Amino acid sequence: MPSICCAVGCNNRKSNKDGHIFYNIPKNTERRPKWIAAIRRNRWTPTEHSRLCNDHFISGKFVDSELKLVSLASRSGN
Repeated sequence: MPSICCAVGCNNRKSNKDGHIFYNIPKNTERRPKWIAAIRRNRWTPTEHSRLCNDHFISGKFVDSELKLVSLASRSGN
């Protein structure tokens, strides 16, 4: 199954040429609800195939010690 970012309004797909990194939604019971809340999708439950791309992290990569998700508006300068 191809990886597509689960963030609303994001069209990033996993391919070898675009350089995006995709992260699984954590299964850890402390981190998972934080990620789901940060993704901000109404009435959404991630599946085992849900992925979030590196565009939604402040540093462009996942930092295990702290959730650093950013909104699409923040990344686009709006």
